Amino acid sequence: MSRLLNVVKRVVFTSTIIGGGACSLILYNVGTSSWSDSHTWSSATRHYLTNKFMVVLGFISFRDLVKNSRNVRETQENLLMDNLVKNTATLYGKEFGFEKMNSVAEFRKQHPLTRYSHYQPYVEKIQNGDLLALTADIPLQLAVTSGTSGKSSLLPTTNFIFTRFFLSGIALLFQRLQETHPEWVTLQKSMKLFYTPRWKYTETGLRIGPNSSNPDSAQRIYHLYSTPPPAYRILTEPEALYIHLLFGLLDQNLGNIEANFASTVYTGFRTLESRWEELVQDIQTGTINSNLNIPSDIREQLEAVMKPNPERAEELRKEFTAGFENIAKRIWPNLNLIMCTTTGTMKMYTSSLKSKYCRDTQTYSPIYGASEGLLGVNLYPDSTQSLYCLIPSAQFFEFIRQEDSDTDNPDTLLLHQLEKGQAYEVVVTNGSGLYRYRMGDVVQGQMLNVHGEKISEEVFFTTLKKCEKTWNIRLRDYTTAESVLSESSALPHYLLFIEPESECCDLNLDLPDTTLRSDHPVYESFRAKGSIDKIQVIQVKRGSFQALQEMMLATSMASSNQFKVPRVLRKEEHVKYLLENSI
Repeated sequence: MSRLLNVVKRVVFTSTIIGGGACSLILYNVGTSSWSDSHTWSSATRHYLTNKFMVVLGFISFRDLVKNSRNVRETQENLLMDNLVKNTATLYGKEFGFEKMNSVAEFRKQHPLTRYSHYQPYVEKIQNGDLLALTADIPLQLAVTSGTSGKSSLLPTTNFIFTRFFLSGIALLFQRLQETHPEWVTLQKSMKLFYTPRWKYTETGLRIGPNSSNPDSAQRIYHLYSTPPPAYRILTEPEALYIHLLFGLLDQNLGNIEANFASTVYTGFRTLESRWEELVQDIQTGTINSNLNIPSDIREQLEAVMKPNPERAEELRKEFTAGFENIAKRIWPNLNLIMCTTTGTMKMYTSSLKSKYCRDTQTYSPIYGASEGLLGVNLYPDSTQSLYCLIPSAQFFEFIRQEDSDTDNPDTLLLHQLEKGQAYEVVVTNGSGLYRYRMGDVVQGQMLNVHGEKISEEVFFTTLKKCEKTWNIRLRDYTTAESVLSESSALPHYLLFIEPESECCDLNLDLPDTTLRSDHPVYESFRAKGSIDKIQVIQVKRGSFQALQEMMLATSMASSNQFKVPRVLRKEEHVKYLLENSI
């Protein structure tokens, strides 16, 4: 017995030495790292452990991605067949004969391409309490789509979607940042610009709302962000943004700025430029602007973690008074990165950020995702061009050639059959009950098409940037529409709505048309033949696009975290609104 007791003592002693050594190493690494001003030893240590945990998870995810991508055909087939087998006994699986589908070819032959209307009866069953109508896994929520490709829809979201997004998306990002820029993976906090949704619920208690990143989904990692947790209970967006900015400014050693979209970051800097005097006053006095509509209990909790900081206030006042060119690096000299979606409809906002507020700050567009789930990840954080690697273990992918996207039942290609440089409409089969679902997204963007010319979003944006340079103006925002949605000339044409930073009276309004004719041979041929009329350029009043966003959000269940200004308007009332606000 005494011998056993001695062995136990030696094991405990050895474990204590090892454990103590590990703790000492952790504390040493924490102590020698760059911290945010608001960190304590406790929160900094949690931040450090979170980083290490995520990097390890990301390493495993990256290894799996490499393995799965080496035989993408087999990976995709296994993913699909596992999904069909799992959901064979569901109502949907029985109605569509999943038990008879034993290969990818049989699935594509027997199951039709679908759009949202195909799923509405099943979503209604889920809303009424039949949670297993579509999937063998109980959905965790009904996700509201952003509606920028059409009307908002409700899509069931299972644990598979959230888990895959976390492991193959978020964790993988940590690994890529650690691999390419370890100096970015620090104990500096991020100013995360996101807002708490106003959740709705079905009669049976199933949550309805966005499945994009939001404060409720990030509760376990609040210690990574500069905004104190009580602020996430503020449900009015202007007040919430003000508080994000206030506590971001208090942190002179801020590391990153994060948001779902570049438009959110741009709005943040625009708000900073217009309200900096109020923000600086709050920092100087250690109190929060009394004009803000913030519940008293939240205000008290936020002011409890503030204290007067006249030195920081004076630093900021000096920089703001000098102007807002490259302001990000001037007020946060150790800022590493801005992480947000910068591609597609976000290019205009990214350009505006880089040309003024964030000239010397790296931007990283990390994830290609949607309400349907994770689609791709940008593996190259420091690349000037954002390219996404599609994740073969996240969705079963099919693709429709862009020239066939207007047809009801086009042929599809599989992931291993794609051609470099071509544009495709994305079709997904996922773990939340969508099968051969046409998302409405074209990989290279939305299109204008009044006479078969098919002008991609990328082509039109390139044309518009040339015009912006020639006009010598800076555009705050823009969108387009096809003339069928307005009472214009009989000949089909495009409407281009622009909102410059300041009103302009002497613009050459023929420039977009002549530039596009030079850039796009098919468009030029139709213009030369008189098949298409010239582009109608409409300058709208300042604030029109912000008002359009509020209008679109008011008539949908989407949240501001999801919103993207559509570069091609598809609803007559939206076109009418901008026409009514033209200068």
